[in-house]
Amino acid sequence: MVRYMYSTAVAGHKYAQARENFFDDGTVELQSYATRIISITPEGWLHVTGLYSMTTIKHIGWFMRERGFTYQLAKQLYKDNKEFNIYTGECRDRG
Repeated sequence: MVRYMYSTAVAGHKYAQARENFFDDGTVELQSYATRIISITPEGWLHVTGLYSMTTIKHIGWFMRERGFTYQLAKQLYKDNKEFNIYTGECRDRG
């Protein structure tokens, strides 16, 4: 059973309504307000659930830049219904 471990503000944006949630299996999620936006599995698969509002787009950009990627990558993955492996660079259809 996967359990929630802790949550922290997105780096450098402690007053924003964006949180990074960390789980005991190694999963990391970006949460904007009460909505899970991005998840990264322990195997490195990045999944984007939506782009939502302009504020959430900013949160996505912060989260992606922190990991060496861009908002544009997240946008394209969402539009193309794909997942991206942050370790290998591989793309696959979102399951």
